[in-house]
Amino acid sequence: MNVLQDISNVALEDKKVQESTNVFHNMRLRRIVKENHGAEINDMAFFFNKRHFHGPVGADYKHDIDSHGLIHRDPGDTSNVLATVGGGQANIYDNEHCGDHLDIMSHFNVESAPEQGVSEMNALCWMHQEDDAILVAGGASCTLHVLSLAKSCEIRQLKGHEKPIDDIQAYPHDDVHLLSASKDNTVRLWNVATGKCLAIFQVDALCLCFHPEANKFYTGSRNGELREWHLPGELTDLDHLAGESSEILTVDKRQSNLLRKFHNDSAIDCIRYAKDLIISKSINGRIECWHPDTLEVVKSFRVKGAENYCRFDISSDEAYLCCGSSNGIVYIYSLETGKNIAELGHRRCTKAVRCCAFTRNYRTVLCAGEDAFIWRYDNIDDKTLEEWANWRKTS
Repeated sequence: MNVLQDISNVALEDKKVQESTNVFHNMRLRRIVKENHGAEINDMAFFFNKRHFHGPVGADYKHDIDSHGLIHRDPGDTSNVLATVGGGQANIYDNEHCGDHLDIMSHFNVESAPEQGVSEMNALCWMHQEDDAILVAGGASCTLHVLSLAKSCEIRQLKGHEKPIDDIQAYPHDDVHLLSASKDNTVRLWNVATGKCLAIFQVDALCLCFHPEANKFYTGSRNGELREWHLPGELTDLDHLAGESSEILTVDKRQSNLLRKFHNDSAIDCIRYAKDLIISKSINGRIECWHPDTLEVVKSFRVKGAENYCRFDISSDEAYLCCGSSNGIVYIYSLETGKNIAELGHRRCTKAVRCCAFTRNYRTVLCAGEDAFIWRYDNIDDKTLEEWANWRKTS
């Protein structure tokens, strides 16, 4: 009986995987948005707010839609809110409440400098506050801009970096702290509420990510180095010390652990954590999934095309990864098998993709990049696809 039950469970799981995979096979380009700055869009992210909202994820989750076509959602569910940064701007969109449209909610000009032209925004992260969504963005001005969505204004600036900011990651266990990586060869730990820098880690880091336990983080450099860093004690203690003294804790590179060079000397442009693994990508398109303790490579695959700087995204259920190429294609991979299961593209989309994002149920994938366009691919059900095919035959 146990054997039969196991076979039944495997068959059920295979069917579920196949159904999820079919979601990507039925995707079509539905919306294109051109941002008015005309520059590269370097980062995008939905505000999933996982610390404060827990809801269903994956292809099985379907929206509750009323007779007027409006989506009903929990007030705490902010997963429809999308942010992008590029040029001197941070833009925030509503991806659901306006039907098939991608509707602009807020628009921030945060790095305009008339005497020098418009600075470039490179990175962003979301943070939750009571009755507010906080977007932190940074780039060429070396300043972290703390933006309030509820107030629609900049509420604070975090200054200290001496060169452009390349990456920003929020601390997983509270809504106060974050890390920023800069071309000045430092990573800084900040208290966003007070605006104080608590620690400086001396390292060349192009990208970074926290371990889920939040007691350490990982950095990737321009020469292929991967390093593991331990946070110094309790952050509350650092906050207390920062309140008493103007001195900032400095952590030398020798206090970090140098890990294997999975990517040789190629620059590492994105790191994420999923399924108890670190997933790192280099600009040559090589993606490695490896265990942070044993450094064993579990899966390895490569994005097609020429060398390209692009942040990848991982679906909310940690089942899939999407990454863009130098010629406008977004590739979808299964993290279970490492196989490329779908390629999303259009003849009009030919420029390099710099970032991409899954929605919470991954029935929509968005990408943006070199051409200042946001491209949105939606899952179209079989019935609608059949209607479209019949319409083409009769038109």
